[in-house]
Amino acid sequence: MKITVLALFIFVGTAFATESYSQAMKVTVMADNIPMAKVINEIEKQTDYLFVYDMNEVNLKQNVKLNAQNKSVADVLNIMFKGTDIHYAMKGTNIMLMKGINNEISLQQIHKITGIVKDENGEPIIGANVSVKNQKTIGAITDMNGRFTIDVPVNAVLQVTYIGYIPQEINIGNKKTVNIFLKEDNKTLDEVVVVGYGVQKKVNVIGAVETVKADQIADKPVTSIVSALTGEAAGVTIKQSSGQPGANQGSVRIRGIGTWGDASPLVLVDGISMSLDDVIPSEVESVSILKDASSAAIYGSRAANGVILITTKKGKAGKVSFSYSGNIALQRATRVPEMASSWQYAEMYNQMMVNEGQSPIFSEEKIKRLKNGTGNPDLGEANTDWYKELLRIAPQHNHQISIQGGGERFTYMIATGYSDQKGVIPSTAFNRYNLRINTTSQLTSWLKLDLNMTYLNSLRKEAARGGATDAYRRAGRALPYLPVKFSDGTWSYNTYPTNPVRRVSGDYGSVKNYNDAVSVLVAPEIKILDGLIVKGNFAYESNTYRDKSFEKTVVYDSFEQAGQAATTEENRNKQIDKWSQYRNITANALISYEKTIGKHSLSAMVGTSLETFKYAFTEASRMDFPNNDFSEINAGDPTTASANGNSTYAALASAFGRIGYNFKEKYLVEFTARYDGSSKFAKGNRWGFFPSASLGWRISEETFFQPLTAYVSNLKFRMSYGLLGNQKISNYQYYSLIGNGGNYMYDDKIQMGYAESKMGNELITWESSKNFNIGIDFGLFDNRLSGTFDWYKKRTSDILLQLKTPDLLGIDAPIENAGIIENQGWDLTLNWQSRIGKDFKYKIGMVLSDVKNKVIDLKGYKSPTSDLTARIEGQPLDAIFGYKTLGICENQADYDKYQKQMKTFNPKWGIGDIIIEDLYEDGKIDANDKTVIGNSIPRYTFGINLGFDYKNWDFSCFFQGVGKADGYITYEAIQGLNGGGVNSPRKEHYEKTFNPSNPQPGAYFPRTLKSTYNFDNMSHWIQNASYVRLKNLQIGHTFNVKGFNKFRVYLSGENLFTITKFMTWDPETPVGSRTSYPHISIYSVGVNLIF
Repeated sequence: MKITVLALFIFVGTAFATESYSQAMKVTVMADNIPMAKVINEIEKQTDYLFVYDMNEVNLKQNVKLNAQNKSVADVLNIMFKGTDIHYAMKGTNIMLMKGINNEISLQQIHKITGIVKDENGEPIIGANVSVKNQKTIGAITDMNGRFTIDVPVNAVLQVTYIGYIPQEINIGNKKTVNIFLKEDNKTLDEVVVVGYGVQKKVNVIGAVETVKADQIADKPVTSIVSALTGEAAGVTIKQSSGQPGANQGSVRIRGIGTWGDASPLVLVDGISMSLDDVIPSEVESVSILKDASSAAIYGSRAANGVILITTKKGKAGKVSFSYSGNIALQRATRVPEMASSWQYAEMYNQMMVNEGQSPIFSEEKIKRLKNGTGNPDLGEANTDWYKELLRIAPQHNHQISIQGGGERFTYMIATGYSDQKGVIPSTAFNRYNLRINTTSQLTSWLKLDLNMTYLNSLRKEAARGGATDAYRRAGRALPYLPVKFSDGTWSYNTYPTNPVRRVSGDYGSVKNYNDAVSVLVAPEIKILDGLIVKGNFAYESNTYRDKSFEKTVVYDSFEQAGQAATTEENRNKQIDKWSQYRNITANALISYEKTIGKHSLSAMVGTSLETFKYAFTEASRMDFPNNDFSEINAGDPTTASANGNSTYAALASAFGRIGYNFKEKYLVEFTARYDGSSKFAKGNRWGFFPSASLGWRISEETFFQPLTAYVSNLKFRMSYGLLGNQKISNYQYYSLIGNGGNYMYDDKIQMGYAESKMGNELITWESSKNFNIGIDFGLFDNRLSGTFDWYKKRTSDILLQLKTPDLLGIDAPIENAGIIENQGWDLTLNWQSRIGKDFKYKIGMVLSDVKNKVIDLKGYKSPTSDLTARIEGQPLDAIFGYKTLGICENQADYDKYQKQMKTFNPKWGIGDIIIEDLYEDGKIDANDKTVIGNSIPRYTFGINLGFDYKNWDFSCFFQGVGKADGYITYEAIQGLNGGGVNSPRKEHYEKTFNPSNPQPGAYFPRTLKSTYNFDNMSHWIQNASYVRLKNLQIGHTFNVKGFNKFRVYLSGENLFTITKFMTWDPETPVGSRTSYPHISIYSVGVNLIF
């Protein structure tokens, strides 16, 4: 039988009755005891008819004898099906076969049914699925008014389903209209959850698995799945460090940090290892986050940092459905520092000179002109806010289109889209094209085949020579008394920082990052027996990157000020071309078995996996191009040519298995194991074994608990323990490397010298993580209130680090398995959904988690005392390290008390400077007095979702934040003019800086000096970085538009406001964010259409 995509479109969407055609079309069929299926094939060959039927319902293996010459198709079918239980119905050139009790179905027995689907309160349900039982090719979707129309056989049974409601079946009989009322389904225990290499009923899941569904992220107007997931899952910490278009959208950590290598989780999209940056939110059906050993051990050595399983949408049998989601938006930078004016700068500069015992530079007359705006900008008398000049309101738009449909044998989902985002800093932009095709083919009654294909093409742009982040940093240092341009149209200039606006104008050149990503997944599934299934999973992924950077020749001058002479400089132009490719090939094969005997249920799965990873990189550059219009590399000076390149290869071979048992879905037990072999380790240490075990008890199913079920509808206890591994290290770490350098003379010639550049260690092996988890799942008040709570302890041993070696060795030490880190914490998820009256539905959701991180053992390793963050035994990983301080020296009494010890640190220390505590109590301040002064890992991360629906209106808002965090402000945020005037002060510096000439108690910033002694790593600069952010606010209205199943228009705001005590920088990245691209707020209008 032939079933094509075109035929499915015709049958579902455009079928029409033409009885005369069936009588006019003649066929000749000679059959001598052959299967009916062959007769049907012959009819299809001789005519335009297409047969559609369910192979599991209609038996066409029966043999038949026919001698039909020049007979109508209807006559042939009547003869062939006489005395059988097979019905047929004709619609245009389509013939539908059904199982029944009559020997034929005439055309008149197919009739049209219209109806409306409503909820218990009489409100229409939009998008409900209406189908004929056992005939998946006959279906419809309710429109904006809950109405549907469907052609069905007489006495058919309609099935109506909608997410969150109890499915209903309706016997049609001879009815022509039906009104259907669906009841809300608060019992979600029969939901399935995606787990490693399969799915499980939610009731049977006894691991710590967090699920995020499509409807939780579908309406968020974001182009990044990282942004969409922020705050949606307990135990998942997401830090978005940048608002730059196309840049890495943030770090994702599951239950803390268990290594000081790569701590990112494993991400699998339909079984393919992918970057979260390559996932399109609108294509996602569900996200499962595996947080403990029980759920993640099936991935063994790749799961130490947790696993994120993303399932994309698939086609559904029934009428062809088109959808469009699009939005246009404006973006602006958030948390932008407010700078001091030019006259405030001048006053602070003069005070700095006085503090240094020197004469002021700016005259009172000049300060007056700066203050009243009567100065000449060409003479350095402007009043420029460089952040305002640099930043802009930037547009973005995003469009996603999908089509899905199919029949009993074949379903498809095709999605494509385009997004274009301009940056709030000029020269930055990102655009992306995406295409996904997911198909499912039921080739036979026992063979199913999934085929998924994706393609992404993107281009990211920014300025050369440091790009937008460098320009943003320089805007905080630019001189406010200089204009952006002089009156003659030429760019102004600065002493230290070049003009930040010019840097992103195109004068300095450009960087273009191209990326092409392709993935293909072929997944056959063979049904051997009931419950016995063999699955394959063959995937190919390729990412090809090309970076093209052209640095133009730029002539720039410095401005004469403070006795410094003006200079003119000219740099050389340069072209750099980089090409790299990452390829990943995966082959999985597994066999699973499920069997229920009475009250006992058993499931088992075993499989094997092979993955290969290959990376290649090439770089070439030249300088001194004839002019800035020649940007192809062959136009540069050949004598300046430089080339570089390398390639790496890795492989991972695995065997894995899982076995589970439950009694009446009340007592549950599961064992999982994986055996991994990695090429990243030497032969004797390549293999590792990673087992786990878990237990579950649904106490709500016990007889003694039944009196409480009116209040506690579900209660389950869980416990698990297991071992996970980590192999996220660079390739070839166990090899020693030889590099060139150190030329020498031999035979009267200069010879290239070679020496060992890196020591290898063949003894290195897996980092291993022992995980213990106890949890509880609960549902109260008929599951209107549901939630989970987990407590866990995770200890990671054999962490790879580089220990100290004697300097005389002349080479860095090799890495070795030496460190131990422990994470201990808890996760809480709560959800409440209910209604008030007939029209008002509401929901409240909350996730809250905490983790305490501690370094247990470093085998003597010590961080450099000059580092801001350090690794110290007994302290959190990357603890903030520095001096403890006692405030600012405000008067002579403070000076007399501390001047002896402080002058050992700073000989010019005086009133207005910061006081450092002598922890070592030796009468001096030095590195021995440094200690842990803060924790860089946030505590009490949370997200709160609020939403309600009122008739056709919907509203949602999402708050996200951190309850406890230490932030450290650095560089421009604290230095003001300190350092000789290379920084530009902010308004808070002007208002809160201690002035020895006019002391003000409680000043936060020390006196202004040319030196930077006050800005060593000190607790004085630790601030409370806890915050609450309105991450998203959205209001939408669904209109009743003829021809549309859904027509929704919405307004949305992203990152609308932040409540925090943290000064200047964004609290989401509270340590070291001075070099970041600013975070952004997004204001958008969009539509969601289904038709």
